Amino acid sequence: MSKKILILGAGNAQLDLINYCNSIGLETYGCSYTDTDKGIVLLDHFAKIDITDANAIKDYFLNNQIDYIYSVGSDIAVPTICTVAEETGKFSFVSSKTAEICCNKHLMRKALGDVGYNLPYTVCSSYEDVETVDFYPAILKPVDSQGQRGVYLARNKDEIRKYFEKSISFSKSGKVIIEKFVSGDEVSVNAYVKNGEVVFSIISDRESFDSFPGGIIKAHHLPSVYENTATAEKINELVKETVISLKINNGPVYFQIKVCDGNPYLIEVTPRLDGCHMWRLIERYCGVNLFTLTMKHFFGEDIEIGEYKKSRYPMHLEFFCEPPETIFNKNKYSDYFADYSVMYYETGDTVRKLNGYMEKCGYRIYKSPHTIGVIGGSGFVGRSFEEQYGKCLSVKNISRSNGSVTEYSEKQLEKALLGCDSVVILAGKKVRQDEKQSLSLYSDNIAVVENTLKACCRLGITNIVFTSSRCVYSNEQSVPITENGIINPINYYGISKATAELLCTYYNKNMGFKIKILRLAQIIGNDKNGNITDRFINNALLNKPLTVYGKAEGRRDYIYIKDVCKAIYRSLESYGKSGIYNIGSGKGTSSIELAKAVIQGLESKSEIIMLADKPEDTSITCLDVSKAKEELGFSCEFCLKEAFKDLLKMV
Repeated sequence: MSKKILILGAGNAQLDLINYCNSIGLETYGCSYTDTDKGIVLLDHFAKIDITDANAIKDYFLNNQIDYIYSVGSDIAVPTICTVAEETGKFSFVSSKTAEICCNKHLMRKALGDVGYNLPYTVCSSYEDVETVDFYPAILKPVDSQGQRGVYLARNKDEIRKYFEKSISFSKSGKVIIEKFVSGDEVSVNAYVKNGEVVFSIISDRESFDSFPGGIIKAHHLPSVYENTATAEKINELVKETVISLKINNGPVYFQIKVCDGNPYLIEVTPRLDGCHMWRLIERYCGVNLFTLTMKHFFGEDIEIGEYKKSRYPMHLEFFCEPPETIFNKNKYSDYFADYSVMYYETGDTVRKLNGYMEKCGYRIYKSPHTIGVIGGSGFVGRSFEEQYGKCLSVKNISRSNGSVTEYSEKQLEKALLGCDSVVILAGKKVRQDEKQSLSLYSDNIAVVENTLKACCRLGITNIVFTSSRCVYSNEQSVPITENGIINPINYYGISKATAELLCTYYNKNMGFKIKILRLAQIIGNDKNGNITDRFINNALLNKPLTVYGKAEGRRDYIYIKDVCKAIYRSLESYGKSGIYNIGSGKGTSSIELAKAVIQGLESKSEIIMLADKPEDTSITCLDVSKAKEELGFSCEFCLKEAFKDLLKMV
């Protein structure tokens, strides 16, 4: 006779559990407050019972002589599971007291005490209690709700008054907790505890909708930007100390954490598997299946986590989200690249209201960066990028030169980008001195960017790098120039780049894109472009004199092509980042210093001739590159001498 399990809840979060229990031959029972959950048809037996009613659940459990009781992804189910298990002599991972503390934000904050990662808070049962709040901005939360229901951001007391009744309406106990709001990155931790010891822990970046309060989830990313950093060590200490403080002795534990100035602050903790199917993402990333581990442990098997190897590719779990009470169309997501995907709704279904902002309608898991669509990949930078990273990435050259497109139209780009997870936009007309300059010469530059972004929007590609130029900056400003420097393009090419930047910024803000705009310094390479560097190289290889005009007072920021490609790669890896980044050496180099570096690097016998009576461009351009170093982990590997030395191998 097969054993029986009672699963609390039958919605999307429980589907993995229901299917697993069916697959190992358990007789499955389920309870939920509603009889419309998607998983009900997969159960052997179902009863419409509120899962927070522990007494009613216990009666159902005993009357049907059930052996196990469990749930995943549901905070409100945990106290009931632990209470019923304790009162019927069955197994549960944690005590009912621990479950109650973890599922009540007031009790959790109180239990953590004065540890450094706790937050200032106050608990209110009426608006009059708000007078004690002396920290702003603040977050209002029901003390005993889940799923970001009733969560509001308040910047002052008036806004607390505005949201108080709405927030408290979601609390069964009639209490609201007001916590200090911490700005910063969101991360999650999926951990596993065995006999009081954390035997597995992995940090992931948690991406939320910026326009909604309370951390409405949009995506999870592995690895975290904090992996192998001092902040990661602090996060791991937070996990260990919290497990001890809350007496979480066995089973899975899920943490939501904010990071501010390198310090982690605990937002939520719950002794269960998360409701985002993160175990599927984690398994694909490092081979550890937390779901199977949990179930084996739950059913009495001894568990061990051996050595595991992390993927060389970043992995992502992204939800397909739509507003509540809208009609779902799954065809909208049919061309999204995915290694694995699930839909919660069918076309024509009405999206249920849960958090009231953006509801999860399905999800996909995919590697990125992995398959990179390079728009204009036949050019110098595109060819160099494929040569440098083509062995570790799948680089798809999309250009008119190779015939993959005949024009950079939205329709052709959409077809060409199908199956890509990331995009690099390189295509663009370059400045030619023999052409009469006008904006119409560069209108295609803007059109290519716009059509690419439209195609990416249709395909769900948000990880994008756009290569802009130092030419967007004014030459008349103090150096080094930060990303907030004066925008006053020095030519029409710069105007086209600045306009395209505005498009990218618009898509970042309004479409949820993660476009990295790279303002490149002057590139050094064997691209035969006729500029001063090219002339110096050609003459140096023939041991001819290098001519320097004026007094060599002007200065430029130069960057080697291999460092440009590295910057693009680092930007693609920084999946969750967006915005503008200066990419250069961070140093100003005069023409005579450039000439000397060419001679030394190419081992030339050329002489330098100064023509002091010849006019020179005395402007000084030097980029502040600290932001790229801090956020993208990028810095140049090649100084000028080493760049030309390396270039000698290729000429």
